[in-house]
Formats: sequence, C-alpha cells, structure tokens
Amino acid sequence: MNLKLYLKNINFLLTILAFSGVALAFSLLIIKNLSDPLVGFGDTEQWEYAGFYLKNNIIFTPFPHLDIINNQVFYPYGTSSVFQPWSIERDIFYAIFYSVFGIGPWIQIYYLLSVLLTGIGSFILLFKDYSFARASGAAFLIPFFSFYAILKYPEHVSYSIFHWTALSLIADFLILKRVTSGQYVSLRLILLRACLLILSLGQELGYIAGCALTSFTISTIFAALFLGYRYFINKRQNLVSFIKNTAGNYKNEFFAHPRISLTLLGLCLISSFINLPLVFQIAREAKSFDFTEIPSGAWWANPLRILIPFLPFFHPGQVNLDQFFNDSPEGIGAGSPGWFLLIIASVGLWQGRKKIIIFIPLLLIFFLCLLYHPTHFPILKIFPWFAFSRVQGRFTVLYPIILSIFALSINLNALRLYSRQLLSALLVFLACTEIYTAYSLKLSDRPFYSFDNNFLQYMNYVNKQPGEAVLDWPFCVVGGNGVGGNSLCPYYSKNMAISTLRRFHKKKVMGHYFGRLHTSQIKPYLDAGWDKLFAPDIQDIFKASHQKRCFSSDEWAFFTDFYKLNDFAGINLYLDFLPQDCVNDFYTRFGKPTVETKVPGAGLVKFIPKSSKLRNQVDLNLGSRLKFEPFLDFSEADLIKFQVPYGLSVNGLTLGTIETHEGSRWRWGLSPETLLKFKLLNSKSVTLAFSFMNPINGQDVFVEANGVTLDKLVNISKDTNIKRRLKFQSIPGWNTVVFKYKDWNNGKVTFAPDDERKMTVNFTQLAIEEE
Repeated sequence: MNLKLYLKNINFLLTILAFSGVALAFSLLIIKNLSDPLVGFGDTEQWEYAGFYLKNNIIFTPFPHLDIINNQVFYPYGTSSVFQPWSIERDIFYAIFYSVFGIGPWIQIYYLLSVLLTGIGSFILLFKDYSFARASGAAFLIPFFSFYAILKYPEHVSYSIFHWTALSLIADFLILKRVTSGQYVSLRLILLRACLLILSLGQELGYIAGCALTSFTISTIFAALFLGYRYFINKRQNLVSFIKNTAGNYKNEFFAHPRISLTLLGLCLISSFINLPLVFQIAREAKSFDFTEIPSGAWWANPLRILIPFLPFFHPGQVNLDQFFNDSPEGIGAGSPGWFLLIIASVGLWQGRKKIIIFIPLLLIFFLCLLYHPTHFPILKIFPWFAFSRVQGRFTVLYPIILSIFALSINLNALRLYSRQLLSALLVFLACTEIYTAYSLKLSDRPFYSFDNNFLQYMNYVNKQPGEAVLDWPFCVVGGNGVGGNSLCPYYSKNMAISTLRRFHKKKVMGHYFGRLHTSQIKPYLDAGWDKLFAPDIQDIFKASHQKRCFSSDEWAFFTDFYKLNDFAGINLYLDFLPQDCVNDFYTRFGKPTVETKVPGAGLVKFIPKSSKLRNQVDLNLGSRLKFEPFLDFSEADLIKFQVPYGLSVNGLTLGTIETHEGSRWRWGLSPETLLKFKLLNSKSVTLAFSFMNPINGQDVFVEANGVTLDKLVNISKDTNIKRRLKFQSIPGWNTVVFKYKDWNNGKVTFAPDDERKMTVNFTQLAIEEE
C-alpha cells in the first residue's frame, strides 16, 4: 500500500512538473513577453486599464463597491464606467501587483497562471474517477487545445481565461456522475463546487462567468429532477431518511477532515465578500440603461463551423469561409473546436452510451451554445446573466471542456492490437497537425508590440504637470455596439484605445472606448458640438486616417475656450491625424511641444503643456457648459452625400456608413420621427428636398418645419416613390424639420424580419437647400 501511495505521489508530482514545462513553452510561444506591460491594437489596451480603474475606484467599507460614475473619462462631463470589460479576479490581481511593483507584465502572468490552473486543476479533479492517462490527457487538452481561446489572446484575453469555469463544468459532471450512479457525494466535493461557483464570478462577467452559472443551474435542476424521480416515483428510499443520513455523513466527514472543510469554507466566504457585492453593483448599474431602442449588433457563427478542422490546407482562418457559411464569426476559430476533439468526443459518447444520463446536462449546454443566435434564436437569454450577450462565437470556449469530458469514456482496448495501434497513430497525427496549424495561425497573427524607449518618460512628464486632465486630440468616444462611432470616433481603428494610456499618466481624459454605450452617455458631447470638429478624410471609421482640414476661426475659438476653462495639464497632439498647417497652428496658439513618443496604432504624439496664462483662466462650471453651435453649411446639407453634414443635427435616421447598392445610395428614416435641426444667422427662404420609397402599405408621413405642417402624405401605397421640394421661411437661430411616421418595420408591419431597426421610409434624397 505504501509503495502504491509512493508511486501515486511520484506520478502526481511528475504530472505537475510536466504541465509546468508545457506551460513554460506555451508562454514562450504564445505569450512571448513576460517583462513589459500588455500593449497593442484594438481591445488589447482595455485589460490593464480595467485593473487600473478598479485600483483607483474600489471602496471596501462596508462592502467592496466601485465608484462607477465620475469624470475620469468623458471629461469634463463624466459618465458611468459600468460597461468596462470587468473580470474582477483579473482586475484585482493587476491592481495588487501594480500597487506593489508598479508597471509590469501582470496580465500576461495572470494568463499563464490561468493556463496552469486549468490544466493542473482538471487533472486533480479527474484523477480519482479516471485513470492517470485519461485524467492527464483531458487536463492537457482543455487548456492547450482551446484554439479559439488561444487565438483570442491578447486582443480578447478575457475569453482566453476560463480556469474556474472549466473546473466548474468538471465538478458538476463528477457530482452528477455520483448522483446518477447512487454513489456518495462527499462534503468536500460539495464545498469545492460552492467555492468554484463564487470564484467563477471573478472571471469575465458577460460570457465566461455566465457559462459557469449556466452549468451550475442546469446541473442542479437535473440532479433535483433525477433525485425526485428516484425518491418520489420509484420510492426506493424515504426522502427524509435520505436527508438525515446525508447530514450525518457530512457531519462525520467534516470532523474527519476539518482542515480541508474549513479551508474551503473560508475560501468561499472570502471570495463571496469580494465578488458578490461587486457583481451585484455592476449588474444593477448595467440594467439601469434601457437598450431596447438601441441596436447592439450581433455576431453569429454558423453551427456547421463545428465541422471545420485545423489543417494546413483547410482551417477556420480562411477568409472565404464567411461567405460560404453566411455568418459573422468573431475571431478565428469561432465555433470550431477541431476534428480531433470532435472525433474522440464522439467515440467517447458512443462507447459510454449505456451511461448517457451522466452526459445529458453537458449535451444540453453544448447544443444551447451551438444553436444560440443573438437575434433569431436567443435561447440563452433565458438566463439573466446573458442579457447582454451578442457574440455567439464566444461560447466556443466551452467546446474543448465539454468535448474533453465526453472523451473520458473512450476505450480502444476492445480493438485488435493492429487496429488499436493504427487508430491511435492516426489520432496522434491528427492532434499534432491541428495543434501545429492552430499555433501557426497564432504566430502569423499580429506581431508583438512594445512602447518606445521614451514612452514611460513621456507619461511621467505628463503626470507631473499641474492640471487634473489631459486633452487628447483627436480623441475617441465610442462603444463596441457602434454608438458614437461616426460622430465622435471617426478614427476608430487607430485611436480607439488612447484613453487607456491614463493608466500611465494618471490624468483624466476626454474620450474612452466601452464594450457598449448608451446614446444618453454621448449626449453631452453632441450637445456641446464636438462632433462638428471632426473632419475625417473618409466616412468609414475602419479606414479613415486623418483630418482633411484644420479648424475654422469659430472652431478655434470654441476649442481654445474649452481648453482654457477646463483643468487641463496640456494637449496630447497626435500628429499623424493632422495636416501640417494644423499642427503649426496648434504650436502658434498653445506653444511648442516639450516631449514626444509613439503609441501603437495612433502613431506620433507630442505633448504641449498648458501655459500659466491659460491655466489661470480655469472655470470648471463654465467649461463643462460650453457649447459649439455652428451655422448650417448649405454646401454639405445633403444627408445622402454626407454622413454628418456640418451644422446639421440629426435624429431618427440610420447612422453608420450610408447604404449603397449598384450605384444607389439611401438612408432609412426611423420611427417615430426623423428630426433635422440646424442654426442660421438670418431668416431666409430654404427648400427641403427629399425623395423616398415607402415599403409599408397605408403609411402616413407628416412633414413639418418650425412647427408648421408643410405636407401630409396619407395612406401611401407600398413601393410608392415620393418626391417633393417644399419651400419654407427659416428663422434666425435654431430651425427644425420633422418627418413623423405612422408605421415602421417590426411594428404593426414587418417587411425586413432580420433587421432590428425600426425602419420607416427609404430616403434616396434628403437635403436642405438655400434659395
């Protein structure tokens, strides 16, 4: 017995050492940099910033909670930061190490520890019920064959980290295995599952933590139904006696293993104290925003993608597959676990079919995730934690976990030696090919980025300047659901992340990128007229690269007044976005830059300190109320030609790129009304020129200008084209033009069921013309 225990301990130690070695190789191959902070394009900058924000805004009395509403971003107006990419455990990990050691590779280290914990934790959980080979095999597959999660790093690192969720699914499976076979479910396993449930709330809240909650919910309901069937239908045992016996067994087990039981209880209580208040606060604040009328976007991976292998000549990274599957996956590998996992899971399920009952909850979770469509089949939204779920492909992180559990039942011993060797060789070859292909795709992905050598000196210099904020120009205000994009972040692909640099300079900033935004959050910027100061070369936030002109005299006046009245330390001027004459104008008006550096994506940036003369004119109350209200530029007052015409405010018209097809251009009016608002210096005769196609039979459209009805279009037939030129006398100051609609898509009538927008009429001409 001692020899067996010794050998068991040796095997256990060797397994942990092996996992550590593989994880080290993984870090060199995938993580690459364990010495510098995590930097790069896209969402990469958000993960450190979330930890920085938590560090500076967490309050522990009486319970942990966050200062969520402030003007640290969206300066000087302020906003709710609830739509940060929260992952409480990661953010606390970063906050602790940042506080103690300063800037460092804390996100990368956390990711590496997550990979280790996933593998070693899976092995420990499975070792007792399954052989050494099977437990170690599954523990290797779950972290290292999660190709989608690996390919998500670092841009979407939140979906690369799922250790507590993986262990939660395994624990649920083991509990159900014991319940359905009538075995004793130990107190330690129950306490461990409770710990995992609370700990999982510290992971990414929108998807990863929700998957753990879903597994717990479905497994608990299934276990309750099974026990109900056993003890009420079959009446095999009195339920009261069963509960008393179980309670007595748990009492005895507690006293037999007090250290383990108390440790698990203590861990559960500590993690509950930290996670639960923060999760409840974030959920409550997020649900205070009503997104009913705001399209959130939806990304869907066709379920048939599960059949795509990772082979050198055929893999999910091939660009033509999107057209073939007619879907919109987010990231390489969305919906595709690979053939190896799919084959061994199918064989395992078939060979374990006599005990299929233990796999039913996992099968249900698997098919719910596979068939989920955020718009047309939002079945997962029956769970409240998936209320904001809009990217189906992110559930791919569960596939390797579930398929590896299915594969635990695989047994090739029934085959002849030759057949077993051949099949094993083919499976090993397939596994090696797929892991080589997937990791090659990762290595061919975006290169490793680092800041310039003088970057930290630049940020320290900015930090030491007097003033609570810094003015990034051009800045970016945008949500992942598109709100703010064309109006306040025209250079999205280049400068969406510059606000996160405040984790280095520690100043407040004007813009920020959130996972989603409500239109009410950007209203102060639009009311102040900031959208009028952007003049992108292209009306496409993914292609625009620079301002096509500098400021006019009245724009300069607004910008200067805003700069001097608010408590800015200076201007971060991003030169690559500006014409050279504009750069020279900045220097003439505000002084020469004192330091410069480069930022990934945004390029060269120079800092212009705020002069003492301007600093002495700070008036925060007046600065936050300042508005830029330009007069209408009739040369741009064409909403089919210009996305955001200068001096024309628009509501109730489709945003984003103007829709085109075979040379035709159009924009949809949106229910209940389309409002055009503009300002003129003097009264003059103007013409409202419009034409539209009506897709709704019996539609009514009323047209008003400054409260006066210009036209009543009643009972319009379907597919009728309407064209009008309506003259009216404008007034000095603000003028309004309103189109009021009776019906809209998905209201009383549906003409485009796949489109969530409340579309009314299709404008092919919509312009304000000067007589």
